[in-house]
Amino acid sequence: MSRERNSQSKAAEQARLHQPSTQTILHRLTSRIRYRKSDFYRHARHVHAWISAFAFLALIFFAGTGLLLNHPDWFARKIPDSTLQLTLPAAVISQARAQENPAPLLLAAIRQQPLTQPLRGAFKSSDLVDGEVDMRLEGAKGQTSISVMLDSGHTEITLSPASTVNTLENLHRGKNVSAIWHLVIDICAILIMTLSLAGYLLFFSLRKRKAVSLWLTGLSLATLVAIFIWGVV
Repeated sequence: MSRERNSQSKAAEQARLHQPSTQTILHRLTSRIRYRKSDFYRHARHVHAWISAFAFLALIFFAGTGLLLNHPDWFARKIPDSTLQLTLPAAVISQARAQENPAPLLLAAIRQQPLTQPLRGAFKSSDLVDGEVDMRLEGAKGQTSISVMLDSGHTEITLSPASTVNTLENLHRGKNVSAIWHLVIDICAILIMTLSLAGYLLFFSLRKRKAVSLWLTGLSLATLVAIFIWGVV
């Protein structure tokens, strides 16, 4: 009986010795948290490096064009308008008279004509007044005004090209651009925000500078709020 008790007590003692202590458990948990934290910052560095190749180019473009928007007088240069005249075929004019909205038909016919300069912009609006169709095209590279007389087919086209600076400004604001460029703006915005967030997380990964990081963040936020309250009319 005593032998059984001795064996049981030895087994219990061995189990107690092999059972990890509270300090050991906390050490393992702390090590695991540290590993996950370092692994998280490692992923943040990878994301920051992968996205930076394209995001930095987009950031430079939108920062530069934003600077031009803030100072439009730096490169103020007006490109003169040019005027083209032509006569549309009688068959096209006959079909246009029979339609309630002849603008799409007339515009398609004009694009098929051998013009010395291409039309600038996409269709924006049209008016039909006293047998005269006025159409307006707008785009990032310029504007086009078209006037077509339905009695004779005489057509007058006024081209108003935009300067390089104006084109860049339109691209920056997404004004008179295609759906593809709107998609490019959305992608650039998402990439820049992701890049900034990853860089911000890496900023806080510096242990010795975490207090300075928090202080700079609070100061920057307070400065922006103060400028918005007292500097924006």
